[in-house]
Amino acid sequence: FQSAVELDRENPLGYAFLALARLFSYEMEYDLQERAKYQELMLQDIGEALARGQKRIEKNPRDSEAYFAMALAKIVKVRWAIAQKRYVMVAQETASTWDYLEKVKAEDPQNYDVYFPIGLLHYHLDHLPAVTRFLSSLLVTAADRQKGLQELVLAAQKGDLLKELAQAELSSVYTYFEGQPTQALPITVELKKKYPRNYNFSFALANTLSE
Repeated sequence: FQSAVELDRENPLGYAFLALARLFSYEMEYDLQERAKYQELMLQDIGEALARGQKRIEKNPRDSEAYFAMALAKIVKVRWAIAQKRYVMVAQETASTWDYLEKVKAEDPQNYDVYFPIGLLHYHLDHLPAVTRFLSSLLVTAADRQKGLQELVLAAQKGDLLKELAQAELSSVYTYFEGQPTQALPITVELKKKYPRNYNFSFALANTLSE
């Protein structure tokens, strides 16, 4: 991701994926100083992705790649804000993220990666309390468990950059929310084979087999 940024410093997508990588490092780091470093770098990358994305949108309001990069950066920011319990920020950023995702879907129907975050929202909003679901329908979108599941399947099958993340999420959804571990098993086995040293998939496979 750093090499991508160095090759094209005006492309917001490199910064967005760099922010996503920083988020993973931040969440998995136990040393407080290291966590603070990753957090600072992550927020910088989010800012760079949004600034460059906005610059491209001003030149071309139909630039789907710029919208996609900005949506990814916003998703990272939302995930961080949830951990910080900054719920006003979560509501504001989620609403703008949804707008970006809708623009990507309209301008680039072949971008199947966009169905991963869209599916996440549709599916998991359905698990919130009724009042929260109502508010989310006003601010973001209506909950739709079945539609969200279909969108996650689409991203897991046809996605490009986010395909494996969609597969991991789909495995978790089938095991823990849908009560269909047999649906999760082939997905989890394939991820374990592809990434044999990733202990998350070892745990996921053990949990799916136990179910």
